[in-house]
Amino acid sequence: MHYISATRKKSCSACVKSRRRCDLEYPFCRRCLVKGLDCTYPSPSSVRDRKMVVRQTPPDLTPGKASVEVVDSSAELLPFNSASTDPLGHDGLPFSCASGSSSSSSLGSWQDEFAVSASLLLDNVPFEEPQLRRALWPEVTAPAYLNEGQVRYILQALRSYVPSMAYTGSTPFLHQNLWQRYQPESYQDCVSISALYLCKTSANTSLITNSINAKIARLGAASGNWSLLEHLAAVQTLIIYQIIRLFDPSLNDQAQAQKHNILLEIWAAHLWKRSFNEPTFLVNCYETWVFNESLRRTIMMSAYVRCAWSLYTRDGLADQVPVLARIPFTKDLQAWKTDPEEWNDNVLPELLEEDGLTVYMDFTNSWTHEKEVETLDPFGKLLLAACRGGDDPRLLS
Repeated sequence: MHYISATRKKSCSACVKSRRRCDLEYPFCRRCLVKGLDCTYPSPSSVRDRKMVVRQTPPDLTPGKASVEVVDSSAELLPFNSASTDPLGHDGLPFSCASGSSSSSSLGSWQDEFAVSASLLLDNVPFEEPQLRRALWPEVTAPAYLNEGQVRYILQALRSYVPSMAYTGSTPFLHQNLWQRYQPESYQDCVSISALYLCKTSANTSLITNSINAKIARLGAASGNWSLLEHLAAVQTLIIYQIIRLFDPSLNDQAQAQKHNILLEIWAAHLWKRSFNEPTFLVNCYETWVFNESLRRTIMMSAYVRCAWSLYTRDGLADQVPVLARIPFTKDLQAWKTDPEEWNDNVLPELLEEDGLTVYMDFTNSWTHEKEVETLDPFGKLLLAACRGGDDPRLLS
């Protein structure tokens, strides 16, 4: 984030309108970043027309890859949703795809891309830098190295998602009430394969890996016709399949799983984009929030699993830090476990507040040694272990 100069220290238009304090960050303040608002400052100068930025070259975010370029900001900046406060979380996804003529063709674009088979995607991945690049590759935050204790904790936590899926049909990124009314086929397959994996023997390892690869290929072949709910279930399913194969060398399928990391990145990026084009409202506020919070956490975990693979293979290098830093989620972690009967009274009022959502970077920066680790849910503890486990060993126990 760049800061505007002292001669231009005036609140942005959105903060002035809401009578909120503006932190004056540039090109958008933190409030507009989280809320998905159009952040504009008064009296723009030529400095804002053309600016010098340091940007990681996607998708490889290893140290030394940063490049300096002069860009035309009028061509770079994406229109934002001018959404009102939405307790259901749509305006909490801060990075909208372009509106106007480009948005009308964006949906067809991903459907055309998904029409090809999974094998074609992996053999010749048409990875074009997506329009949501501002969300997925921030300009400042850099990759980092984690210590051995942090890496061990993260891998153990991720591997625990597999038995959780088998026994409960839920994980810290897939809410237990998400698929109560409708269960996509991919979700049912994921629960079954997770249960099969818990019964792993030397005789059935090939059955497990062959089944996973067949399910992924089937998902890819059907992806052009996914509804948004099916798309979310497919990304959640692929995350579990990746955890199974990437972090268990005995399955002898890490090479293929590494290729599927690219597929996970593409599917998650398109899911993120579709969440703006196809806002989803279910039968009540609670179920709609469950869907949107599960989607936010799924986007987070899609990048987190790829980051964990880098930790595992590159001596603790967390190469997805720039991706993770600005992904939002509900600040009140206890909302995830709140009973539906109590949700409207205890959670909804907080979500209506300006700070109902946070981003990963702010969440980790707000942690102090005075706070109690017991107040964290598994999702929050996993996020903090990666960024604060080095200076607070309590997060790794």
